[in-house]
Amino acid sequence: MNFIPYLNFFSRLVLFVAAVYKATKTREKGWVTLSIAFFIFVMDIENYILKPLGITINHNVYQIVSKIPNFYIGILTLGAAFMLKYGSIKPKHILIVGTTLIVSYIWIFAMAIGLFHGNFTLASLCPSWILGGSLLYLSFVLCEYVIEKKSLQILFPLGLAGVGILNLTYPFTREIEWFYPLAFFGAAIFRFIAAVGALKMVIFSPKIPERRIVKALEPGAYWTEDERKALEIASKMNTVMITRRYPVKNNGNVLVYWITKVKEGEVKENVYAISPTKIDILTDLIARAFRVGYNLLYIDAVEFLILENGFKATAKFLYTVKDIAIGNNGSIVLVLNPKVLQENQLKIIEREFKKI
Repeated sequence: MNFIPYLNFFSRLVLFVAAVYKATKTREKGWVTLSIAFFIFVMDIENYILKPLGITINHNVYQIVSKIPNFYIGILTLGAAFMLKYGSIKPKHILIVGTTLIVSYIWIFAMAIGLFHGNFTLASLCPSWILGGSLLYLSFVLCEYVIEKKSLQILFPLGLAGVGILNLTYPFTREIEWFYPLAFFGAAIFRFIAAVGALKMVIFSPKIPERRIVKALEPGAYWTEDERKALEIASKMNTVMITRRYPVKNNGNVLVYWITKVKEGEVKENVYAISPTKIDILTDLIARAFRVGYNLLYIDAVEFLILENGFKATAKFLYTVKDIAIGNNGSIVLVLNPKVLQENQLKIIEREFKKI
């Protein structure tokens, strides 16, 4: 199994590159934080820097410093997971991360003064559980980023979950001679699985529209009560459609995201079902679509998005995708019934979108 260290390094490197790529494209704080965590994963100073240089660490010192990366990676991963799930760090999340940091700080000194009397299992409990628990939570969060559950994307959270479980059991299995090599090999396999899924997730790209240059509407942000008129415009352009209606028919220049809670993933070619609560993921998908040639964003699911996410979150989503559309010399059209909105909500929409 001499190839395992190389597989470990390659898998860690791929995870780091995938996170950096995602952070660069989305500029989300969660992916930036996760990139830092994965970079520490890649470094593995002892195996990849010190050993090749012939530098050894004092055994007593090593018993302490070897646990520190687990704390760092675990805390960064936990923070990244909170930001990816909630869009920001809230006070309760800061409290959780801060408490974890304090426990880590105390644990390091407990090891330094020999509180565990050389008992490997006791000394390893906290660092292994923090890392393993944070990876499991991250895998749960990343499952929400998977558009097609039957695609290779699902391997990303599944692989991280496998690594997380192995870390949770590490304090108890490390001393089992016959099991440890299998666990080490299993961790390498799980990291490789996660790396494959991460690559699939970050390189996912919608089909390029068949008609590349079509303009039936001047670039800008609009709203209308006339659904028929909006659909007529959409039929003439390279359209990304965010809709509550199941698309019976579709053509090559329309990319459909069907907003529903009953199904997820690819329904048919160029038609994807997605949960109404996944507006952060939807934002990223819309940005990718405009980068490959789509030039109109059609949304008739505003009321449903408000119902599921609240007006504030939905308005923030609409502002963001409006900027994406206009920034790519495109347009956005909202189809909505003003009677279902409160007066102040409609005024907010009208400030950013012109009625047609």
